[in-house]
Amino acid sequence: MNENALQSFVKIVELESFSEAAEALFVSQSALSQQIRALEKQLKVELFRHTRRQVILTPAGQEFYPQAKQVLALYQKAVCRAQAVQQHTDPPERHILIAYCHEALRMFGYDLFALTGELCIRFSPILRRCVRRSDVWNALQKGDADLSFQLDCTEIHAQGLAFTPVFYVPEFCIPFHAPEDMPKGRLTLEQALQYRWMPADNMDQSIYESALFREGTRRGAEIIRMEMSRSAQYPVTSLKMIPGVYYRRPDMDFVRILDWDRGHRFGIVTRADPDPVVQEYVQELQQVLPPLTKQLFGVELEKIKV
Repeated sequence: MNENALQSFVKIVELESFSEAAEALFVSQSALSQQIRALEKQLKVELFRHTRRQVILTPAGQEFYPQAKQVLALYQKAVCRAQAVQQHTDPPERHILIAYCHEALRMFGYDLFALTGELCIRFSPILRRCVRRSDVWNALQKGDADLSFQLDCTEIHAQGLAFTPVFYVPEFCIPFHAPEDMPKGRLTLEQALQYRWMPADNMDQSIYESALFREGTRRGAEIIRMEMSRSAQYPVTSLKMIPGVYYRRPDMDFVRILDWDRGHRFGIVTRADPDPVVQEYVQELQQVLPPLTKQLFGVELEKIKV
């Protein structure tokens, strides 16, 4: 049985979409459909009721799905152990699965692994891509992921997940049509209010950013969403607003840091009752991450005291 076909079937069921599953697996939708047809032919059962708009499992598909997940997990574990034996090493009992849905957080994960080699040996963390942030929450709740690095937001708490804060991340301001007298380095809120604000598109607002835009609105800031930018007056001095976690190691001769409150709370999201291995890894990261902020973000960030 083809592992890719099994993985494709499971992903389609999880995302309830052929197109989103194809995107998540980095294959074309036609290739994904071919894999499923081949799997159905091999099994001699129909797994999906083929409709244009919905993904509906047949009774056979409903029965096959949980078993397919188990087979896939066992296969991946067997491959891991076989490779470890060949390399004459002790295979890890399990991996720490870190869910992400934004490219910037994937790159953050790679940099983190490079800087925490000892922890990687002990806990064997790997990244798990999700299409949407809601898929991250679902993966954590179902046990398909162990943790995720996120900015503190109301969704985390609404989903009943746990947030462990690590450090504060600033809001970066990228100036457009900047006047020569615009201050360098840091901007106070009063200084930033002189210019038009342009929140980054496709960014999920954090608790900090929601409070910032409410305060800006209350104090008369001109806030232009990206979908409104085509009809906005041009050129006007503007500040592209973006959380520092999505724009790491910027050119500080060009970018400004908004000096308002302490910034976004950046931390680790887990289930409310993570297992002891995940708890231990999170506790280690709380100690290891703050001294690495200069290397990870280009600026030293303030540790959150818990």
